[in-house]
Amino acid sequence: MTDAGEHLPGNVGGATRHGDRVYRPTGPWTLAVHALLRYLTPRLAHIPAVHGFDDAGREVVDFLPGHVIDHDRQCLSDAQLVSLVTWTAQFHGAVAGFVHPGPWRYFPVAGATLIGHNDLAPYNVCFDGDELSGVFDWDLAGPSTPLAELAFVAWNSAPLTRDLGTVETARRLRLIAAAYSSRGSAVDARELLQAVPGRVQLMLDGIPAAAASGDAGMANLVALGEPERSQVVLDALVSRLPLVYRLLDRP
Repeated sequence: MTDAGEHLPGNVGGATRHGDRVYRPTGPWTLAVHALLRYLTPRLAHIPAVHGFDDAGREVVDFLPGHVIDHDRQCLSDAQLVSLVTWTAQFHGAVAGFVHPGPWRYFPVAGATLIGHNDLAPYNVCFDGDELSGVFDWDLAGPSTPLAELAFVAWNSAPLTRDLGTVETARRLRLIAAAYSSRGSAVDARELLQAVPGRVQLMLDGIPAAAASGDAGMANLVALGEPERSQVVLDALVSRLPLVYRLLDRP
C-alpha cells in the first residue's frame, strides 16, 4: 500500500481508511471479533464484512459510509435514537446463538448471557438521515447482557453524560425503553436508569487495569485523562438520579 490513507477519528487509535476498506491494529481479541462478525453478516444489517489481514498484520474490514453525529455538540434525534435502539434489539436477537471462548477485550460482565458490542455510542455508528446505516469499532465486543448494553446506549445516546433537564432525560429514557421493548425483551425505563451507574463504573475501573496489563488502546485513553474525566460526569449523573427516578415513577 503506497499511500498513507485517511486517519479515522477515535480515542483508542490506529484506524486508517483506504477507499472502501478500513485497516486497524489487532490484539488477542481479534480472531474472536472476526468470528462474531462473520456469524452476524448473513443475519444482521449494517455491520462491516471482514477481509482478513494485510501484510502489516492489521485487520481489514469494510468502511461503512454514513453521517456520524458530532457527539460533543449534537444529540441524536428521536428518530435516530429509536433506529439505534431498534437495531440493538435486532442485534441481540441475531447474536443469541453465537458462542465463542474468546479471548475478548472487554472487562468481565457478571451474569453475561450474550456477546454484546459493548461500545454502542454515536461515535461508533453512522446514519443515512434518521436511519442507522452502520455500526463499527467492534473490538470491545464480548460477553455482556442486554441490559448492560442498553445502559451504555443510554449513557452516550440519551445522553446521560449531559444534563438535558429532568423532564427531557426521563422522556428519552422512556423512548429508549419503548423502542427496545417493541423489538426485544421488555425493558422498563427505571430498570434501565438503575443499570447505568454500575455499567459505566465497570468501564471506568477496567480502563486503567487494562492499560497496566499492556493494552495500548486503553493506555491512550488513560493519556487522555480517563477514567478521571468520565468519573466526574458519572458522579454528576448520580447526583441527578433521584429527580429522574421520581418522574419515571409517574405513569
